[in-house]
Amino acid sequence: MKEWYERSNAVRWLVALVLLIGFAVLFGGPAFWIAAALGLDYGNPLHLGTVVVLQLVLLLPFWMLMANFFFAPLLRLAGSLRYYSPYLVVTRGRKGSRALHGATLFDYVLWFRWSERGPRAVRKILTWYVEGLLALAREMDQGNIPRDTVFSATSFIFSASLARRYGFRVEDGTRFSLGGLLTYPTQLLTYSFARGRWALPPVFRSKRATITGAALCAQVDRLQRLRSRLIRTQA
Repeated sequence: MKEWYERSNAVRWLVALVLLIGFAVLFGGPAFWIAAALGLDYGNPLHLGTVVVLQLVLLLPFWMLMANFFFAPLLRLAGSLRYYSPYLVVTRGRKGSRALHGATLFDYVLWFRWSERGPRAVRKILTWYVEGLLALAREMDQGNIPRDTVFSATSFIFSASLARRYGFRVEDGTRFSLGGLLTYPTQLLTYSFARGRWALPPVFRSKRATITGAALCAQVDRLQRLRSRLIRTQA
């Protein structure tokens, strides 16, 4: 499945279609049930729309988790998500900036086995993240991305000292926790998988790391050595 999904757009479209139908059933079923339970006429667009809005507002983190999983293949096909490795996802920001993200929940299901949870998953994640950064550097060497592009990543996972060692500027503050709170169910699942046990993600420790394209390219040799060390630990 992994190999076909990577090579064939037809398979990606098929997977996206199946997941979208699944999401529609998952989202629409409760909406009709809630409308009936409240005595509303689910044949009335206004009543049904009210239920949909209430469901979204009250269960927003849950539906963001579902959307994260069900819409990932479609967003990839649409070009909204650009993958530079199995783990590193890049999206466009304002004024030509790029935002760095970790893999979606769909990618965890696609690329990891349950037996890899814990330290093995962490080593693969770190290796793929470094490979993604090296792929970005190659894009800039080829002139596909301007070297003055600003890249940023917001997360509670990375070490501030390690990020600074590789040329990133790090900021912290509670304002960086909002994204983690909105996607808390997703963070809970992926963080627990990486820890190898159920663990609450420390979203209030979220930090933002930024780096320019030129500074990232200057770190290529060090990143290549880091990648080699990480690969050796997986042997």
